[in-house]
Amino acid sequence: MKKTLVALAALAASGAFAQSTVSIWGAVDASYNYASGDTATGNQNKSSLANSQYGSSKLGFSGLEDLGGGLKAKFWLEAGLANDTGAGKGSNSNNQNSGAAIAAAGGQGIVFQRRSYVGLVGNFGEIKLGREYVNTFLGVQGAVDPFFTNGPADSTQMALLLSVYKGFATTGTNASNMVTYITPDMGGFSANGQIWMGENVSGPNNANDGGGYSITAQYAKGPIFVSLGQQQTKYSGLTNAGVASGQGDYTLQSLSASYDFGPAKIMYTYAHEGVAALAGPDLKNDTNMFAVSVPFGAFKFKGSYIIGTNNLSSGGLNAGTKADMKGSMFGLGVDYTLSKRSIVYATYAGFSNSDNGNNYGANVIGGMTANGSAGNLAIGMYHSF
Repeated sequence: MKKTLVALAALAASGAFAQSTVSIWGAVDASYNYASGDTATGNQNKSSLANSQYGSSKLGFSGLEDLGGGLKAKFWLEAGLANDTGAGKGSNSNNQNSGAAIAAAGGQGIVFQRRSYVGLVGNFGEIKLGREYVNTFLGVQGAVDPFFTNGPADSTQMALLLSVYKGFATTGTNASNMVTYITPDMGGFSANGQIWMGENVSGPNNANDGGGYSITAQYAKGPIFVSLGQQQTKYSGLTNAGVASGQGDYTLQSLSASYDFGPAKIMYTYAHEGVAALAGPDLKNDTNMFAVSVPFGAFKFKGSYIIGTNNLSSGGLNAGTKADMKGSMFGLGVDYTLSKRSIVYATYAGFSNSDNGNNYGANVIGGMTANGSAGNLAIGMYHSF
């Protein structure tokens, strides 16, 4: 339930624009998680209280002002929460490792790292200035994931292996210093263009580092949804723990489609991640997701299967020629709607690796062995306000 406040300060100052509003909203998600996986010391398990396993825990403020003539001004501030500990989520100031001083989750209090922008909306579409989700992720991959890119079975654990779980780029999901333009809906067709800046001084080799773009296009009408996009972030010498030499530009290409039959909805996503190596073979991660969701009264049943291929050598991320290694994940989930704002859920994901790989699901328990497997179960509750 959104609590809407009349913008009294603006009204007092101008005596006009009575349509100005500010909304306060958010969500809290908590779950019991049980994870297990193959490690060098055998199969190990861990119990924990986690957050954001169905939907992201967050706190947000947004506002809209009618300027007349079809033009509106807006702002959006959205912070991620780790409600199991009370901490905020981390951020990055310039899309590079040098901007990670505020990235240690919990060490900086509340940070509006999910979204923080101001913009204009009109017949021309929408323009936003500030930190925002990269739409190749949110408007393509995230648009059809039955698990909303949250929790044990979310697609990012397979499809964003290089950027999110191996840390080769800070812009896999969000980017700072961004300008976004969204076209109006044109009979179901729309497009989204974004550019972001690393804000480096000109001259040095890394002058363009942290700068990049995303461009997406989609068709959404009736039961049909199709979306595709590409993002790229420039890096002249990105380094990562376990990488012997610098890596170059990061690229993500995604294609998603879904069809809603009514009794069931089917979904598909292809994603390709690449990092241009300054020395040795380029890194890659390719995934295909097949998914379905079936509503049944207050229940929703969900399932997905993702197959992936990467060339991150298990002997070190930059060790010699990287042969392709494969893996898979299957996810099962059930949600039960208690009310318009409250949902209880259970989600399970199982990961497996082959061809001497150990990257898929490695974050579940840590220290996974070659050809190892892992599983993660979350049982929890999500409440929005």
